[in-house]
Amino acid sequence: MTLSALQHLLRAALALAEDRQIFVLGSASLLASFPELGDSGALLASTYDADLCCEPFDELIGTMLDEALGENRAYYRRYGYHADILRDSIFGTLPDGWRERLVPVPGIANARALDPPDLAAVKVFVGRPKDITLIRQLHTAGLLQGSVVRQRLDTIAKSDRDIIRCAGLFDKAFFQDA
Repeated sequence: MTLSALQHLLRAALALAEDRQIFVLGSASLLASFPELGDSGALLASTYDADLCCEPFDELIGTMLDEALGENRAYYRRYGYHADILRDSIFGTLPDGWRERLVPVPGIANARALDPPDLAAVKVFVGRPKDITLIRQLHTAGLLQGSVVRQRLDTIAKSDRDIIRCAGLFDKAFFQDA
């Protein structure tokens, strides 16, 4: 996904979401900080979705956004990218203070994206192999500092089991060779 594709998707979402704020919460949020990641051959070139959540959240607006902009809908068939609409319960899984660190999406009023260390902390917590690979690539490219991601990760509520699991995943993302 390119920054211009994300901007196009956000303009469509904002047209339906009325006067709401829209947050970009998944990997596409990186485009607000690093637009070059969407260039051909770059890390997000094969990303075709953006995780979006509007605030205040309304179930009917969420359903409308999904029906208009979701995967395999007309918008996706025409443009080749889509929105995954998230519920506001997702906010409880983000690092403390994430709102203060939101990054404006260039050229789009009322749209903000997670800052890269917050995104990386969430991705470590989720722990999918593709997420750990993405974090490793961002770190290797000098776009993420492990110490900042660790601080953010430490603020996400976790069980004892999750603490151990996340420690291993963090080490894999920042200290182990691919």
